[in-house]
Amino acid sequence: MERLPLYGKTVLVTRGKEQAHVFSDKLKQVGARPVEIPLISVSAVTETKEIEECVRDLSRYDWLVFTSANGVRFFFTFVSDIMPLPNVAVVGKKTALALEKRGIRPAVVPDEFVAEGLAEAMKSLVKPNDRVLLVKGNLARPTLKEALVQLGADVTDLVVYETKMNESGKEQLLDLLKKRALDVVTFTSSSTVESFMNMLDGIEWRPLLAHCVIACIGPITKQTAEQFGLRVHICPEQYTIDDMIKAMETFFQMEGNK
Repeated sequence: MERLPLYGKTVLVTRGKEQAHVFSDKLKQVGARPVEIPLISVSAVTETKEIEECVRDLSRYDWLVFTSANGVRFFFTFVSDIMPLPNVAVVGKKTALALEKRGIRPAVVPDEFVAEGLAEAMKSLVKPNDRVLLVKGNLARPTLKEALVQLGADVTDLVVYETKMNESGKEQLLDLLKKRALDVVTFTSSSTVESFMNMLDGIEWRPLLAHCVIACIGPITKQTAEQFGLRVHICPEQYTIDDMIKAMETFFQMEGNK
């Protein structure tokens, strides 16, 4: 019987608790042993007045833009099913899927699942003075807003959720690293990298990570990791969990063939 491609590999899952189990289930299907230590927590903003006002005035906007699936999740707690929506654009297919589950098909999904990709995809569609409601989290980069403003759009930032560092698993993480119990450390956002490195602050971390393969979901996360001095071994061409796992399989297959 052929062994599963990630058989015996222990993989650290660092994403928020709500999304970790999906990643873990997919890892188990290819033989890996996931260890969940959520390094971030995601929650709705406590001040909702601005969200309620924007939703009430939704018909005034030409575009509704989502930068993440979390943005979709938290925004739609304020939207009724019958409410008509403006043109909808999303940053990637995971966000598009979150909308499609609600029966909404986005007008724009870029080929490259980062803010720059969406800005490029909207370039020929956004007209000067178009009103854009940009739904995001508190740590979203300003790249997309700046690009839309340059196109002449009138952009309203709407923060619907907050991402915070979660240090509750610090002792467990350090213990696993000291025991060399992790084969792969995965990062699915810049905030997971920042939280991870924050936990290692003041510790000589390089020896602890010398045996670990570092996997990042996309170029922005990879850039953040490298800025901290991490060596990134895996970064898929498509910025999804599925492609990240396939890239892990390819990496270890090539390592085994050396």
